[in-house]
Amino acid sequence: MPEPTPQASPKESVRETTKRETRVALIHAGIEAFGEEGLDNPSLDAICSRAGFTRGAFYVHFKDRDDFIIAVVEHVLGQFVDVIIATGDAALDLERTVRMFVMAIDTGTFPFQASIPGHQFLAAASRSTKLRERYVSLVLDALQRVAHAVTEGQEAGSVRRDVDPEQVATLLVLIALGLHQAMEVGLPFDANKGSVALMQMIRPSD
Repeated sequence: MPEPTPQASPKESVRETTKRETRVALIHAGIEAFGEEGLDNPSLDAICSRAGFTRGAFYVHFKDRDDFIIAVVEHVLGQFVDVIIATGDAALDLERTVRMFVMAIDTGTFPFQASIPGHQFLAAASRSTKLRERYVSLVLDALQRVAHAVTEGQEAGSVRRDVDPEQVATLLVLIALGLHQAMEVGLPFDANKGSVALMQMIRPSD
């Protein structure tokens, strides 16, 4: 019989909770600073001061600036994907996913729109292999989840069965990424009309 897993002492639990809260506070301070000043301008000292911690606390959680940016991107993009691509006991709903995406555009909560300037993030990713690889990993995760939504839609009869779920997911994710850049330069886009056209293309014909 395996031995029972040792339980953490209350003191250890408090310490871990405090450590986690410090990390989250630094990430939130980074999101605010990047949103106000851009990705490259805020100093680590300024971000730490905004969070109420020292550089020493920063380096407990992050190796360097790139490591911190990765954590911020994971937080922002991860939360967005979790909201847009709903998970849970119910099957993923592709049409709902598209509607949620449109709502995010209309309310200005599209990822990075209010937190990280897209062109600055891409420039940083081009300089940092770590950042680029982590971003690709996050996008691939979103792609897999959308592909699952497409498959569920096909099984439910709401999505055409003659399309490859992975290819549809890839196109949808690429559209989202391209739209982000288009919005940043002010290209007009009617999200509602776009979503209607998109669903017309992937719904089964009558």
